[in-house]
Amino acid sequence: MAARFTTFDPDVLTSEARGVHDRILRDRGYVPAPYRFWLASPGFADRIEPVEDFLRHGVVLEERQVELVVLVVARHWQSRFVWSAHAPAARQAGVESEVIEAIRSGAVVLLGREDDALCYAFSNALISGVAVDDTQWAQAQALLGERRINEIIGLLGLYTSVCLTMAAYRVPPKNDEPNLPA
Repeated sequence: MAARFTTFDPDVLTSEARGVHDRILRDRGYVPAPYRFWLASPGFADRIEPVEDFLRHGVVLEERQVELVVLVVARHWQSRFVWSAHAPAARQAGVESEVIEAIRSGAVVLLGREDDALCYAFSNALISGVAVDDTQWAQAQALLGERRINEIIGLLGLYTSVCLTMAAYRVPPKNDEPNLPA
């Protein structure tokens, strides 16, 4: 299987893309991996970056809940790169190793906190194309609230884009996290 990406060199970016790259680098101190591809469309990269920054750092969801949602998406899309980046981040955010392994392997996921369990189940139902039934919707409204529901939906969309980008370019995993099962 041929690689579809080369070593990223910001010096070969168009002037418009270089401006976006430099702004992200200045604001964040680094340029996240998907941008090496998204910068081919500077307008897209410029517009998705504030959305990505908000969904990663401006939401009211707790960090471990953000990471749970990202792991659900990575598992669904079989994105080894995203999984390898976010399994360690999930551990650091307080998601137990047993939960991470259960998500990775497709086993039953048992979460101790009701809001985490609902966040996981709601995300898993939506990404799997299963309709969120009225009972689950009412539970999400009561426990999470509409703002968190919309943040979950936004994370599902954003990380679907990230996973598809990394898959399309065949980006290998970042580290030695266990592979996702096929």
